[in-house]
Amino acid sequence: MSIGDSYDPAGVHLADPYPLYDRARREEPVFYSPVLRAWVVTRYDDVAAVLRDPETYSSANPFTQVVEVSQAARRELMEGYPPFPDLIQSDGELHARLRAPIAAVLKPDRMKALEPYVREQARTLVEDFAADGEVEFMRSYAEPLPRRTIGRLCGLDEEQSRAVYAAMSAFLLLGSVRMTQEEELEAARAGVRLQRMLGELVRERYANPGPDAISEITAYHAEGGELTYAREAQTVANLMQLVIAGHITTVPMLGNAVTLLLTHREQWERLCADPSLIPGAVEELLRYGTPASGIYRDTTRDTELGGVHLPKGSRVVLRYTSANRDHARFDRADEFDITRKPSRHLSFGLGVHYCAGAPLARKTLAITLETLTTRLPGLRLASPVDLRPIYDIRHPVAVHLTW
Repeated sequence: MSIGDSYDPAGVHLADPYPLYDRARREEPVFYSPVLRAWVVTRYDDVAAVLRDPETYSSANPFTQVVEVSQAARRELMEGYPPFPDLIQSDGELHARLRAPIAAVLKPDRMKALEPYVREQARTLVEDFAADGEVEFMRSYAEPLPRRTIGRLCGLDEEQSRAVYAAMSAFLLLGSVRMTQEEELEAARAGVRLQRMLGELVRERYANPGPDAISEITAYHAEGGELTYAREAQTVANLMQLVIAGHITTVPMLGNAVTLLLTHREQWERLCADPSLIPGAVEELLRYGTPASGIYRDTTRDTELGGVHLPKGSRVVLRYTSANRDHARFDRADEFDITRKPSRHLSFGLGVHYCAGAPLARKTLAITLETLTTRLPGLRLASPVDLRPIYDIRHPVAVHLTW
């Protein structure tokens, strides 16, 4: 029986898929998963080869709806903008054109200017619960810090950033978890609400631009002409990915990081005693606690990968969570060690689709570690941490802490 026949990434393999990935890398490095309806790629070198070859492995459809979405929910989605490609869901010259404005608003000087705000918000959030002796970390820190950061980048006030985050969070569950029909409908409506909120902001910033990401991205897509409906829809599609990417992995990254450090107590104490370890700890947390477990590609021609023949049109899913613990790439790959000499993990991808927001994610995690180790060195986990049953994101349900 193939490894894929028993593979259930949102079920039995949710909490600990790593023994199965170890076996797969040894015995069946590219296996077919009936659940995902895709070939699962587990070895570092094979994942990297796919990422370096966008001509053979298209990124036009990098996400999947593992859970079938009802026709009623699909009809609700049609109330929003028509589908347009974005920087993540595109290839070649189109991808380069769509990536350009996002990369511009995430360039180093912009991130440097944003850093004092992120530090201020990190301190404020921690001070809000520091005297309580306990906190649910996801709700009180891991969610609001990225939300406020992206809000600041996009020129949103607190009410707007909360509304955007609420709609995005509800929408992203569609096709990722099993729902009742009413829950599906609400998730679809949330996606349409998010589109409409962004559309309204695009029109406002087109008329009255400011020094924010939405204004810059809108100006880029409307350059040399009016903001037609098609240009508005394209702008919204690209902004959707900026907003989603700014939250979808950063929020669980923070929760996973704290959980890992506190379940490896000696590592947490070393970090508290020696802040110079924080840069290395960031990379090890990203490698060992990868929040985005994978992304999808489609073959544009017949090819071979990991000893498996893949006909044109084959769907593959790249398992970063497996590649980042590949013993062929990392010494003591199964060990969590913040003093490890950093080597190139794949948590932000590789090649032309390398995550444009990687510097901001790294800085957010570093600031979080600096703030928590300084202000609350006595942190402890109050209870075990469960993960949401989502197929491609390792997202803690809640992280209860005491001190």
